[in-house]
Amino acid sequence: MQFSIIVGQSGGPTSVINASLLGIIDQAKKNNTINHVYGALNGIDGILNHQIIDLLNEDETELALLKTTPSAILGSVRFKLNDFKEDDTIYQEIIKIFTKLNIKAFFYIGGNDSMDTCRKLDDYFKAMHFDCQVIGIPKTIDNDLVAIDHAPGYGSCIKYIATTMAEIYQDIACYKKGRVTIVEIMGRDAGWLTAGSKLASLINNGPDLIYLPERAFDINLFLTKVKAIYQEKGHVLVALSEGIVDEKGKYILSYRNFNNQDDFGHLQLGGVGEVLAEIVNKKLNLPIRSIELNIPQRCSAHLASKTDIDEAYQCGKKALDMALAKKSGVMVTFERVSNNPYQITFSTVYLKDVANKVKKVPSSYISEDGSNITSAFINYALPLIQGEPEFVYVNGLPRFAKIKKTLVDL
Repeated sequence: MQFSIIVGQSGGPTSVINASLLGIIDQAKKNNTINHVYGALNGIDGILNHQIIDLLNEDETELALLKTTPSAILGSVRFKLNDFKEDDTIYQEIIKIFTKLNIKAFFYIGGNDSMDTCRKLDDYFKAMHFDCQVIGIPKTIDNDLVAIDHAPGYGSCIKYIATTMAEIYQDIACYKKGRVTIVEIMGRDAGWLTAGSKLASLINNGPDLIYLPERAFDINLFLTKVKAIYQEKGHVLVALSEGIVDEKGKYILSYRNFNNQDDFGHLQLGGVGEVLAEIVNKKLNLPIRSIELNIPQRCSAHLASKTDIDEAYQCGKKALDMALAKKSGVMVTFERVSNNPYQITFSTVYLKDVANKVKKVPSSYISEDGSNITSAFINYALPLIQGEPEFVYVNGLPRFAKIKKTLVDL
């Protein structure tokens, strides 16, 4: 008997999230029992608002380009699904739509909050004895998902960060007396991305100082280090996470009394580099520049890691295989079994063991004084940035996928 499946994308985009989507599509095409691969535009919101397309109706050439197309082609969303025990109205509507479209498997590509959504859906489907497998597919540049060696999207992001840091270093080092340059990198509760800047040191262009949220930030000690490095070199390059906090756990950013929250109650960060640049200028009277890497960190496909792309693609394929094996309430995960040669093996982890948990950067990856990153991190991260993908170029620019997104009749 034939059936349909549906895929959604959620949370912050990455350079490789569409590769996971393509993995599902390609694997589904090999199975003649699957007659529709539906895509939910803007995740759960698209399901509830009947914004659903059939990906098997899209042009094959465009679909193939998904592997090297950044961001979320289906559109993303930050949708907080409430507990069905309090109100199951939304859950009932989802079952109604899934029943009409004969959907037997739901795949959600996302991070911590997305895995929580999957967990809640799976719990409800089981409580209602509704036959639909729920599989979470990992995705986050932050690399803060637990129970997985690293998250798809992370390798490409730190490849961009390390390359950009090396380029910035080249720029600031050309002056006899340069600036104190502070580079702000994404990372709310975990400093995995900022740690990635350390890879630039492999080509002798790394930051002088690196600060993560995992260690309390001491402004006075920071100023002392900046002054000493500037006197020695005539310039200073600092990499820091947007979420660094002081010894009381207060965001350094909030020294400006800035407060803004997203739909999940998270403080919207950004601007801590400017805060510290002003302090350096005021306290040390040194020329400063603040750079916020911002969105390019997560959408710069031109610096994507082929290893990252291939792993994201495999996650999509494995997810479908798991659903066909009647696994549900799980996230695709993988374990590193060898570093030289680099090798991983795929498996599953229960969503309840992943949702709403944060993986911090281990202490062994951070220097004792909290201002730099150790070689242990380099050994962990280096395999993740290997390889360069092949792009289709038009007029000297990479060509990205464009799909029609024709809505199905509901």
